[in-house]
Formats: sequence, C-alpha cells, structure tokens
Amino acid sequence: MHEMKCVQANLDKVLVKQAEQVFKDIGMTPTSALTSFYEQVVANKRMPFELPRISPEEKLSQVVQQEIADGKFKKVSSRKELSHWLADDEKEN
Repeated sequence: MHEMKCVQANLDKVLVKQAEQVFKDIGMTPTSALTSFYEQVVANKRMPFELPRISPEEKLSQVVQQEIADGKFKKVSSRKELSHWLADDEKEN
C-alpha cells in the first residue's frame, strides 16, 4: 500500500456542505471524491473539466455585475448628477 499524505484546503463552508451532500448521495466520501479527482488529473494530465479563460474585460464585467447585485453602486441619471457625485468623491479623498 502507498504511503498516505494529508491534503488540506480552506473552502467555503456552504460549498463544502453542499458538495458533501452530493458525495453522500452518490455513495462517496470526501476522501474518495478527492482521490477520484486526483486520479483523473493524473490519468488525463489536465483538469477533468473545462476551465475557460476569461479576459480582463470579462473579469471586470463580472466584478461590476456582482457589485451591482450586492447593492454597491450609485445610480446616476444625468451628467450633472455624475459631476456632483464625482466632486463629492474627490472631497472625501
């Protein structure tokens, strides 16, 4: 039998709980699921799923959309309102 190595990772608790439920539903433990993942990486010499590359512009768009969803934005309806808002922002800095 091979010598074992402990692998640790800090993951979001909700994500872990959701994944562990899926593992349980299909009869796997987190250890067996991670072992299967590692085996697929080694067998195929790549990730076992697609990881699309995104451009900096696409990443920025994702961040902006998330901030809008989180309410971290100010709606500006006119150039005058934008000018006032920018002037107030400069005063704060």
